[in-house]
Amino acid sequence: MERLRPGDHEQIGPWQIVNRLGSGGMGLVFLGTNGTRAAAIKIVRDHLLEDPTSRTRLAREVESLKKVESAYIAEIVGSDVVGSPAWIATSFVDGPSLNTLIENEGPLSEAAWVEFAKGLIHALCAVHKAGIIHRDVKPSNILLSATGPKLIDFGISFSNEATSLTRTGLVAGTPAWLAPEQFENREITNAIDNFALGSVLFYAATGVAPWGGEDSSVAQVMRKILSDEPDVKKLSPLQRKLIPKLLEKDPKKRITAEQARELIGAIAEVPVVESVSFAKPTPSKSTKSRKPIAIVAAVATALIVVAGIFLFLPKSDHKSSSANTSGKSSSVKATPIPTTSNATISWSGEFAGDPSAQNGFGTTYKLYVCDQSISANSLKVVAPKNSGVAIPVPSLVKSDAVCGTGFDTIYVNGVVPKSGTLKYVLNVKTLSGQPVSYSYTITRN
Repeated sequence: MERLRPGDHEQIGPWQIVNRLGSGGMGLVFLGTNGTRAAAIKIVRDHLLEDPTSRTRLAREVESLKKVESAYIAEIVGSDVVGSPAWIATSFVDGPSLNTLIENEGPLSEAAWVEFAKGLIHALCAVHKAGIIHRDVKPSNILLSATGPKLIDFGISFSNEATSLTRTGLVAGTPAWLAPEQFENREITNAIDNFALGSVLFYAATGVAPWGGEDSSVAQVMRKILSDEPDVKKLSPLQRKLIPKLLEKDPKKRITAEQARELIGAIAEVPVVESVSFAKPTPSKSTKSRKPIAIVAAVATALIVVAGIFLFLPKSDHKSSSANTSGKSSSVKATPIPTTSNATISWSGEFAGDPSAQNGFGTTYKLYVCDQSISANSLKVVAPKNSGVAIPVPSLVKSDAVCGTGFDTIYVNGVVPKSGTLKYVLNVKTLSGQPVSYSYTITRN
C-alpha cells in the first residue's frame, strides 16, 4: 500500500480515496471509503475507452456481473463507466489469497477443503449461469474470508491475450491453471473454468499444483496438461471422487460446475471432527510475515472490476472485408448473400465506434464486428424504409481468424446501395438474454 501521489484523485464518486493499492495495464487501483465501508476502486485508463462501443460493452458486462448471485464473489458496490474517469468499485475482502494461506499454513484439512470446494463451486455456478466465463480461476484470484472463499479478478481473464496461447506465445496469468483446449487453440467455453477448478482443488488439498509450479516453463506445463494424468495418490478417497472428473482432458467428458455442486453435496456427508473457519489465524511470532496479506487481498479484489473491458473491446487490427472467415459457422439458418466483384464499384462500411472503416469492391458487401457470448439465433438486421435493396443477412462464426479464438465474429452480407449512404441496425442478444444493438452505415463511393 502506498501513499497518494501528487495528481492522484482524492475523491471518486462517493468514495474518499485513502491510499494507492497498485497499478497495471488496465488502470490504477485505490483504497476508498464512504464513511461506512471500504472498497477497492479501479480507475480505467482513458485510452481503453476511446470509442463509445467500448464503454457500452463495459457497462453491459458490469450489469451482467451485478446480476451474479453468489456470496462467494466479491460484490460490485458502485460504478460509473460513462464519466471521466470511468471507475468501478468492489467490496473489500478481508483475508488472504488461497496461495498465500497455503504457502504460510500448508494445504487445507479435509474438512476445510470440503467447505472451500462448496463455496468455490457455488461461485462458478453463479458465473456460468449469468453467461460469463471467468477464464482465470487460480489460487491468487481466490480470497479466503471468515465466511468462505471469494472469487475475484475477471479482468485479466477476459483480455485477448488470455484467450489464446498461440497467438502471442505468452499467457496473461500462470499457465499451470489453463485447460488443454487453451493450449490447442480450440473453442473456449466455460469448461475451461471447470478444469481450472479441478486444478485449484488439487492444490488446496495437497499444497502443490498438479501440472507444475510458478517456476515451470510454459513448455513443461503444456506437456503435462496435454499428456499427463494428475497424481491422485496425493488425494484422499473423498477428493478422488470429484477432482479427476474435473480434470478430464476432453471438455465434453469433463463435468460441469452444476454437476460438481451435486457431487460435492453428496460426498460432503462424510463426518468430520474439526471445526472449519477461514478467519485470520491467531497472531503468533510469524505474524509479521503475514502483514502483506491484507494488501494482496485488496489489490486482487480490485482487479475484478475490469471484467468487461477486454471481453467486449473490438479488435484494433481490423482486416478488410476479404479477410479469411474459416471456421465452423453457427446455427443461423439464413444463407449469406454472395459477394460479387466489380472493380468499377467501391464501397465503405463502418460500425459506430469502430476506429476505422471496412472497404471493398463490388455490388455486395460483407462487414464484421467482434463480440463475445452472442446467441447465434438472435441476429437480426433492421433496414431503413424504402431503401430499395434486400435486407442484409447476418451470420455468426466462433473463433475464426478475423476476431480470434474465444471471440464471436458477426458478419453482415448485403447489397451496396445504388448511390449515397444507408444506415442499418444490427440487433443481437447475449447468451444470458441481454439485448445489444450495433448501428452501421454502408456507402457507395
